[in-house]
Amino acid sequence: MASQEGVKKLETVLLVSQNETSEVRSLLIKGGFKLVERNPDFIVCYGGDGTVLFAERNFPQIPKLIIKRTKICRKCDYTFYDMNNVISKIRDEKFVIKKEIKIETRIKNEKLIGLNEIQVHTKLPIYAIRFSVSVGKQRFENLIGDGVIVATPFGSTGYYKSTGGKQFEEGLGVAFNNLHNKNVESFVVDGDSLVEVKMNRGPAWVLADNNERFLQLESDDAITIKKSESLANLIYVL
Repeated sequence: MASQEGVKKLETVLLVSQNETSEVRSLLIKGGFKLVERNPDFIVCYGGDGTVLFAERNFPQIPKLIIKRTKICRKCDYTFYDMNNVISKIRDEKFVIKKEIKIETRIKNEKLIGLNEIQVHTKLPIYAIRFSVSVGKQRFENLIGDGVIVATPFGSTGYYKSTGGKQFEEGLGVAFNNLHNKNVESFVVDGDSLVEVKMNRGPAWVLADNNERFLQLESDDAITIKKSESLANLIYVL
């Protein structure tokens, strides 16, 4: 995760939230920022983890300031009550932009990109899937279970952790979801690794973060999950 000190002065802002935002809007305007609906210098994500993922999916790579509305936001360093101080520091260019990797996969001509994770998950809850996973020299053949999760460092505190993975700061994490036939622990590989998943018996969904657009894998289909060229840019004040 690299960081850059205030690359350019931030003047225009887009507010992304599923909640009442009048107070947040007032604070941004009083802080000297212009609220816009397109082409902002930065985005304020006001909500929780889902708001951040939604904003990055719909407005990729634009710098984002995450403001927590609820206690369950794992990646929110600031709350509404911090906003006056945070806004003042952004206006005075006392901030850094940290880059977070994202991951991607393709199925035929369709691509999914995730900031947190990409997962292969059984389509029908009453049936396990059979699949194989290979990463470099590591190969796991004929696994039976609910699927596999490949996570970024940013996403390592989310679904990846709930399936047995441990938080990590660099690389890609691989965790297995409810395996029935083998005991395989989660592990972390180099960030440039290619994670190959082959479906021995499907069907299965391929999902990215909280994206409601799922792609389907059938028996004998295979995908490669890898680091994306697209990066997320997150704002932290000094």
